[in-house]
Amino acid sequence: MFLFFDFSFHPTIELSLPNAYLAEKQNGYASFYKKATTEVLHSLTNFEPSESEKEALSIVNSLQPNILHQKYIKKGDSFEEIYKNTQIKKHIQQQIEEKTAELLSIIAENSLFITTNYNHKDDISKKILPISTNIIEPLLEFTKIEGGISYRLLLQEDDEKLLPCESHIELLNNSYAWIVLKGQVVRVAHIKASHLKPFLNKESTFIPEKTFPEYFEKFLKKVLRNAQVEAKGFKIITQNELKSSELDILYDFFANHYKIYIHFDYNGYTFDSNQAKNNQSNLEISPNNDIKIYNYQRNKKEETRKYRLLEQLGFVNDGGTFSVESKDPFASYFHLLHCKKDLEEAGFGFHTFSIEGGKEISEHLPELIFAETSTENDWFDLNIRVKQGENSFHFKDLIKNLKENNPIYLLPDGKAFIIPQEWFSKFGSIAKYAQIRQEKLQISKSNYALLEAVPEIKPQNLVEKVSYTPSPNLRATLRPYQIEGVEWLLQHYYNGVGACLADDMGLGKTLQTIALLVAIHDALPEKTIETADLFSGIEKSKEALKVLVILPSSLIFNWYDETKRFAPHFKCTQYVGADRKVKAKRLGNYDMVFTSYPIVERDVELFQKYEFRYIILDESQRIKNKNSKTFKAIHTLKATHRIALSGTPIENSLSDLWSQMQFINPNILKSYTSFYKNYEVEISKKKNTQALEELKTIISPFLLRRTKEQVLDDLPEMEEQIIYCPMSEAQHKWYETEKSKVRNQLLQINEPITEFNTLNMLMRLRKISLHPKLVDKESKIASGKYEEVINYMEELLQSSRKALIFSSFVSHLALYEEWCNKKGIKYAKLTGETPSFERKNQVEMFQNNPSISFFFISLKAGEVGLNLTQASYVLLLDPWWNPFSEKQAIGRAHRIEQQNKVNVIRFVSKDTIEEKIIKLQKSKTELSENIIDENHIIKEVMEQINSLLE
Repeated sequence: MFLFFDFSFHPTIELSLPNAYLAEKQNGYASFYKKATTEVLHSLTNFEPSESEKEALSIVNSLQPNILHQKYIKKGDSFEEIYKNTQIKKHIQQQIEEKTAELLSIIAENSLFITTNYNHKDDISKKILPISTNIIEPLLEFTKIEGGISYRLLLQEDDEKLLPCESHIELLNNSYAWIVLKGQVVRVAHIKASHLKPFLNKESTFIPEKTFPEYFEKFLKKVLRNAQVEAKGFKIITQNELKSSELDILYDFFANHYKIYIHFDYNGYTFDSNQAKNNQSNLEISPNNDIKIYNYQRNKKEETRKYRLLEQLGFVNDGGTFSVESKDPFASYFHLLHCKKDLEEAGFGFHTFSIEGGKEISEHLPELIFAETSTENDWFDLNIRVKQGENSFHFKDLIKNLKENNPIYLLPDGKAFIIPQEWFSKFGSIAKYAQIRQEKLQISKSNYALLEAVPEIKPQNLVEKVSYTPSPNLRATLRPYQIEGVEWLLQHYYNGVGACLADDMGLGKTLQTIALLVAIHDALPEKTIETADLFSGIEKSKEALKVLVILPSSLIFNWYDETKRFAPHFKCTQYVGADRKVKAKRLGNYDMVFTSYPIVERDVELFQKYEFRYIILDESQRIKNKNSKTFKAIHTLKATHRIALSGTPIENSLSDLWSQMQFINPNILKSYTSFYKNYEVEISKKKNTQALEELKTIISPFLLRRTKEQVLDDLPEMEEQIIYCPMSEAQHKWYETEKSKVRNQLLQINEPITEFNTLNMLMRLRKISLHPKLVDKESKIASGKYEEVINYMEELLQSSRKALIFSSFVSHLALYEEWCNKKGIKYAKLTGETPSFERKNQVEMFQNNPSISFFFISLKAGEVGLNLTQASYVLLLDPWWNPFSEKQAIGRAHRIEQQNKVNVIRFVSKDTIEEKIIKLQKSKTELSENIIDENHIIKEVMEQINSLLE
């Protein structure tokens, strides 16, 4: 049994349509069996169509008259009625012919059986036609004769030329010119089958002179692009010399990118590089009826050479358009400008570039011209000009575009200037905080950190480094980090900007501040005071420091006492108590005035009368509420300099930071509404890292925070990291199945759920998430975490790092020990089964033997009594309920004797109970750092069992 495809003319649809039939072969005779419908083919057990036959059958089924009727004809209509509209008829027939052409190509390429006009009584084997993949080339001969032009069409196959009228031809497909020629199915190139029809019964056609231009446009012009043409009595002039290549830009809507393309000039006609067209013909008829046909043909070799030049300069060729990979719509345009010199030397010209409906843009790179940044009171004047070609304008004109992230700036002459993408990142923050005042681009002194990104406009008069030597008048010895703190505060004093000292509690923020004030006081001028003393008459003394220190009531005496101890020469007073107002008129005579937040709120009108040299807030987070009376009162006070002191500048949210920054440097973060929109929402809710970096850039010069770990010698530096490990596909599937079982089991237990039952069930889930082998030793399922850990261990080996590797499960550690054994890697090991005398040997071996890189330790066995300072890495293979156990394990390496930074790496299986354990650990902030009640944690596990199994 075999399958064959037949093409027969359908009079209603007016096209040749295909059918598929099954035939049986017996005694050399092939007879019709059945029509090859889907139902028939499914019923056959002894016949299976090939893939190519299935593909062909699918097309045949889609071209059945009833299917075509459903697709194209509305209910109640017919093909005859719908065909009355010639446009609709043309559309339908074109779609059908595209399908039949696709079917004929499949038949030809796979040597399937084909017949035409089959009748069920026919011997099928005699009806099958050979089909060729060769394509017949048409030859058009034009001869100029009196009154017009005669032309004839010949078909060329190899060296043979055939006249259609002398050959029996059947038309199978009009659009793609599939025909039956001399008993063989072939395809004719470049022309439609309808062009053959006039020549099926006659040798040539006559075209009168007056209709030749119209005929040229409708038929000959298209044929000349590809088909071979011979002319007698007139000229066909071929133009294939590339005269010039001009670069231009176009907008790709779908890619949102301006791409580069080339205009290829062939001395009279221009082809674009993104066009598929390879030929163009133009007709020229002189007054005396001389005919010239210009046939322009692209020089692919020369064009390809031009493409290669662009590709060598970094452009990617995408079907004749060229671009560089970037999210910036204008990246390719700017890359073109950067390469302009090289392109000109390579012979390229530049077309006039335009965008958005004809706005002309320059072919020159833009440049910035900087003049020295000048100072005006509390503002910097930014003197920047933009130059591009002959155009020049002030940078301030671009500020609105930079704020709106709009790269297209319209110049006064109607042309457009494209702002380079790097200018948005370089000047974006400056644009956000700059102001245009009196035609000047200005930025507040307190925002000077934003100018760090542009060294050319960095103010020259800023003090960047202060060298400080403690004054003899300071009765205290400063640690090195405290000297650095005083230098930092002095730098801000000299620059006229506020500062927030946010060191950890216990690092001496009070002492550093007093040391600063002593240094400032030492530099104040002396003034002469007349006295009542009859002998001297005059007295010299320092000008009053005039510092207002606002702090919690409970700290006033401590500050007063420390100031008198460290700077006994200061004139100090405590503005407190019911009788405080007796000092009101003398506050300007003191070096330091100490008062509380509530008193400032109550006596704000009194304090407003003074202009202090410094206002210092201790525990400055007390003003975090921007709507509080305290914040509003303090904000109205006048001072040349301001300092905020706080060990916790951010207690609840980023708005705490805004309030304190607003105090030390008013408007440094603009209004709270602007801050909330640009930073609080972007950072806290959207996790926008770019907004976070911008905020850091703005505030970092004014906020100094050191922790005990950073500045004390007692502890080495430590960094913690979580690596989330995706499970393998099979591992994930097993885990989800087991998780469902656990849920169902817990629901089915009638008695109260015991800790033992719960932890056992959760333990199984934890083990699957680590490695399926921990539950089934024979399991072949891969572990995602195992692969991640092994990769990390290999990196540590290559960099000669030592690591402690902890797990709650000895069997888990055994998997990595097995890997080490296979690789010949030496290691030490300590579990609950290790005898006490061997513990010391394992520790000393790891500490003293450079060839041992890893120390495998079970979490419980490694909690106490170990000093493993040779390790600079701690790998925690699985999180435990109790974070204190992990802290103790980390403490084996992170201790006083450690000379290296300690890196703590937690490996957590993604989308598993391990992620929930990490979250549970993080919620334990209220528990003591020194001891955590394990029973309390298990209680929480029981309470949160449903969320753990989500």
